[in-house]
Amino acid sequence: MQGERNNKMTRNKFNEELKQLLNSVRVMGVNLEDTLDKVIANLEQKDAALAQQIISDDDNFDNSEVNIEKQCLELVLTQTPVATDWREIASCLKLVGDMERIADHCSDISQYTLKLIEKDPVPLPDNFMAMLQVMRQMVYDSISAISENDLELANKVIATDDEVDNYFAEMRQHLTTVMQQKPQYVPQYVDYLMIAKYVERIADHSTNIAQWVMFVVKNELKN
Repeated sequence: MQGERNNKMTRNKFNEELKQLLNSVRVMGVNLEDTLDKVIANLEQKDAALAQQIISDDDNFDNSEVNIEKQCLELVLTQTPVATDWREIASCLKLVGDMERIADHCSDISQYTLKLIEKDPVPLPDNFMAMLQVMRQMVYDSISAISENDLELANKVIATDDEVDNYFAEMRQHLTTVMQQKPQYVPQYVDYLMIAKYVERIADHSTNIAQWVMFVVKNELKN
């Protein structure tokens, strides 16, 4: 009887610590959404101070990743996770790495925003903002899928990745043509091409997050 009570108390403690871990992941996700919205808005506003702030704030995401990794390791070392718990903890370890890389790319994009501020303005490439909005929705959906273990949202994110890839391929072709027609604007459009590449990478990381959600719920991990 005493053993059963001890086991129940141990399990309750584990559940509470797992709840805290998942909340830390959600908070990181909310902060990431806020940063991403600032990055996208600033590609139109071209505010140097905001770009610098986004770059400086990247350290906060590095710290969040380290803290979440510590929480994961403490759960493994001090508690007795079962198979389902292991999947959830392992997924948190992996997906926060993808979230941190998205934050890195937000900083990378802001570096190019600063470069664009220093140059003569040029029209945004065709479908540039449309590509950004599709990527943004992927990030939002992948973070929502984490919170709710939502397979439908996770599958939606995975299916949408091809749309961003297609946007990037079309934009690369479009910018190649524009740079040939307007060689004086080559530096600006190279910057936009680099930003588009980071957008594609963010979409890839969102897909990775969605796949880790599927691993938690269905014990399936796609390559």
